[in-house]
Amino acid sequence: MSCEWAESLYTSSTSRRRAFRAETGLAFSEWRTRLRLNHSLHLLAAGHMVSTVAARVGFVSTNGYILAFRRYFGETPGAYVKRSASRTAA
Repeated sequence: MSCEWAESLYTSSTSRRRAFRAETGLAFSEWRTRLRLNHSLHLLAAGHMVSTVAARVGFVSTNGYILAFRRYFGETPGAYVKRSASRTAA
């Protein structure tokens, strides 16, 4: 979160971070990562390559995306795509 944004609301950035965490239960960076990962599900389902999805949702590296995906969903993006494909074929 930018200091300019906090200043325009006449609050400190620390106060905004605390309010965000109190409201969502997450740090802003964690919330943003989850949002990106959830959006990536739609791109994977549309058939985009993992490296393309990683870049489109804002990850610097494909490996970073795969690690975050596995941490959040418990499987790699490739495993998710295979599992999703087998469910729709069945």
